[in-house]
Amino acid sequence: MPHLNLRQRSVLDLITKGLHNGEIAKQLGLSERTIKWYVSQLLMLFDASNRTELVGMLSSDEALHRAVHES
Repeated sequence: MPHLNLRQRSVLDLITKGLHNGEIAKQLGLSERTIKWYVSQLLMLFDASNRTELVGMLSSDEALHRAVHES
């Protein structure tokens, strides 16, 4: 399981809740471009092709799901 910093976990948590980049940016007070960068980094870290695959990986791995949702 990749080590995620707090911001990565926050972005990933909001992705799993179905938010789009603009919504995530607004909620976290960041630019949409920054969120796109975080999403790209997360896809690379998890070796996922897209957001749907990333979310599927999280839902199929309970330990990973807990790590993402820890505060």
